[in-house]
Amino acid sequence: MQVAKIEVDDNLQETTKHGSYDLPIAIYTDNFNLFEDGHIRWHWHKELQFSYSLCNKVCFFVEGQKIILEPGEGIMVNSNVLHQIKPYNNNNCMMFSIVFDPILIGGTEQSLIEKKYVNPILESSNLKFIYLKPVVQWQKNILKYVKEIFILSNQETYGYELEMRNCLSSLWLNLLREVKEDVKDSDYVVSHDEERVKSALQYIHKYYAENILLDNIAMTASISKSECCRSFKRILKVTPFEYLMEYRISKASEKLLKSKESISNIAFDVGFNGTSYFGKIFKKYMNCTPSEYRNKYWQCR
Repeated sequence: MQVAKIEVDDNLQETTKHGSYDLPIAIYTDNFNLFEDGHIRWHWHKELQFSYSLCNKVCFFVEGQKIILEPGEGIMVNSNVLHQIKPYNNNNCMMFSIVFDPILIGGTEQSLIEKKYVNPILESSNLKFIYLKPVVQWQKNILKYVKEIFILSNQETYGYELEMRNCLSSLWLNLLREVKEDVKDSDYVVSHDEERVKSALQYIHKYYAENILLDNIAMTASISKSECCRSFKRILKVTPFEYLMEYRISKASEKLLKSKESISNIAFDVGFNGTSYFGKIFKKYMNCTPSEYRNKYWQCR
């Protein structure tokens, strides 16, 4: 399954339901050329995610860290962890992702399996993500199960759902045996940076079309302007202003596809004071002009 855009709420939580109530797992093939934004925007979800790079390098940004996946490498992104994914140097990369509710491993709520073997990882402050390389044997084993789940989901032979769940359990057991010492004494802690940035993002998402100043963003997070910039840099690797520009361009791209409004009107609607500057910033983030972007995706419809 390929999606064109990641939909999030004002708190950056992804709003997409992954899988169904009776089978809460979804497998996505991610061709970045087909994403409306050209990348996967900042978001988080309660589900666990395993991703595997298929073609060219993929950059994961996970709470202040940048991880570059080579083809054949993977990553686990833990539950409730903020992350963004981009092509490396704007290349034509592809990956696939498995996103699933931990209930597939833990079973019923408050079960022994959930309490003893699932929650310690979900609630660990030490395991925001795990970089998986095939040169490390236990990680190679996990990548093998990840690939097997991807193949099963595409073939859909009789009983494939059971096989996928078996693979998830085996994958989890391999992972747990390696990291159990890291999570044994770990408590889940939400960092001050994360809380501040999420508050600031809610403000930006609400007032992005207005004349937002750094003072406004910093006041929302109850910190100084300099600390606001440092928090954004630590968590998102961008300044508040850079994030605001990227968000405005994201909203503009939606309007370009969903309406026939003129480009100049859309520029003003999302907070730009002129079409020339809007066009320059749009091209910086989307690698094309607003009119080229509109024509490209309208032709695909």
